[in-house]
Amino acid sequence: MFNQQKYINSYIKDNYRTIKLRIRNDDKVLINKINNVDNINKYILELIKKDILENRIYNYIDNDIQIDFELSITMEDLVNKAEEADLLEDYGLYMNLAEAIDSQGKKEVNNHIITETEWKRLTSRYCL
Repeated sequence: MFNQQKYINSYIKDNYRTIKLRIRNDDKVLINKINNVDNINKYILELIKKDILENRIYNYIDNDIQIDFELSITMEDLVNKAEEADLLEDYGLYMNLAEAIDSQGKKEVNNHIITETEWKRLTSRYCL
């Protein structure tokens, strides 16, 4: 017979990492904040992601070159994946994504979605 609870517990164990959080009882400000948050997991994960983004140090990306123009949905997806691959130090995946950014940039220049100058900035930031 199928044991649903066992299946769920196994799935969680295989796919998630559980982390205990201890807060001193006398830290009333922190406890009050946590009590007023709708979804504590989401809140903490967003704080951690924000910290990662604000303090990131890239291995392959030239962070001195900023992209201050609007990107297409496709290009934005490629850029986000390249930044994640860089942070994870996955050089092979990063190089494939940098190549895809270059290729997509050429297409977008030809379709007048971005300018040639913007394409060059993208390829300079996401170096091959």
